[in-house]
Amino acid sequence: MKAKKILPFLLAAAMGVSVLTGCGNRIDGDKPGATLEGEEIPLGLMNFMARYQQAVYDGQLGTMFGNTMWTQDLMGEGTDMQTSVKNQVAENVEILYLLEDHMADYKVEITEEELAKMDEAAEKFMEGNSQAAIRQIGATKEYVKEMLRLNTIQVKMRAEMDKEVDTEVSDDEAAQKTISYVQVNHHATTDEEGNTVEYTEEEKESLKAEVEAFAASAADDFSAAAETAGYTVTPYSYGADEENLAKEVKDAADKLKDGEISDIITTDDSYYVVKMDSTFDEEATETKKENIVQERKNDHYTEICDGYKKDVKFEVNADEWAKVVFDEFFTIKQAETAEDGEAHTADDGHNHDEDGEVGEEGSTAGEEEGEDSTAGEGSTAGEEEGEDSTAGEGSTAGEEGEDNAAGEGEDSTAGEGDGSAE
Repeated sequence: MKAKKILPFLLAAAMGVSVLTGCGNRIDGDKPGATLEGEEIPLGLMNFMARYQQAVYDGQLGTMFGNTMWTQDLMGEGTDMQTSVKNQVAENVEILYLLEDHMADYKVEITEEELAKMDEAAEKFMEGNSQAAIRQIGATKEYVKEMLRLNTIQVKMRAEMDKEVDTEVSDDEAAQKTISYVQVNHHATTDEEGNTVEYTEEEKESLKAEVEAFAASAADDFSAAAETAGYTVTPYSYGADEENLAKEVKDAADKLKDGEISDIITTDDSYYVVKMDSTFDEEATETKKENIVQERKNDHYTEICDGYKKDVKFEVNADEWAKVVFDEFFTIKQAETAEDGEAHTADDGHNHDEDGEVGEEGSTAGEEEGEDSTAGEGSTAGEEEGEDSTAGEGSTAGEEGEDNAAGEGEDSTAGEGDGSAE
């Protein structure tokens, strides 16, 4: 699972969560959860951010990993997922308040109108869910509004920082080739009982002869020949910075002209046959340019945030923060809209549960119709029509543009729907 960096919380992913187990919120929200330059940050706010993030992951990953996922090292950081998420929430809290401190650097402001819309969104959130659900996730109107305010600042700051990045990328820097290839493992196979069985030398030679026969028949129609042979064709685009293709495969592919097919290529564990579809794929090259620009923006944002953190004292109240635990399991449930009776997931902002569900439909306060407000970055107040808030941008200092699909692409506009709980 690729999750070195994940979003500390996904405000724009409107959702309904039901509490399966648990005995309520046991922390004292008035105690400091952390201090930044001596200024206290309430434990209650940090708890709400962490529990909200937990609910998002429970809804999106719970069916895959079950309610024990918080004790597993799913992020590959040498610790359980609860600790990883809490660490990232704490890191993000520091960044959010540092961004607020530097608003003047980019002439960023929050208007009274935006604050009023946040207040309205937070009120709807609180009214639309039962007291039981609110208590379980640790929400208050003030915490919801503060999270909206901080994320609005983050989005506005990130937008201004992005303007400083060079968006020009040459064809030479981004040029992409596109190949199609067939890969046949010659190292081992799996028997009927699921055991790994290594091929004998005779079996390897037999496999090689079959792949050679395929290669000889593939000149006219690579895909059809692969289908006849029972092989899978994989399309792949790459550039000069390619690191994922086996060196033998890349070296052989680079010698091909458009439409040409390679001889059989042997690596330590597989046989390959490659067809060069395009030595300059314009569409793939344009996509690569977009990725390069996005990486530049991520790096620029990270550099600025790291600069803000220098010589600043941020301390987490470890004893109180340890009391924030993910011992209730949440699930995103399907609900039915009152208007058309069609089934929708709770991501539509309709929240239902016998204990009350929490649905963050006030994630973006005052967004205009047509915005693409995706997870982690669309939690703004008063954004203009047509703005594209891309998932993961600006959500943590140090993100490296990893693919974080959770919640991406969801249009979650504050104030839509009733947000009520059954």
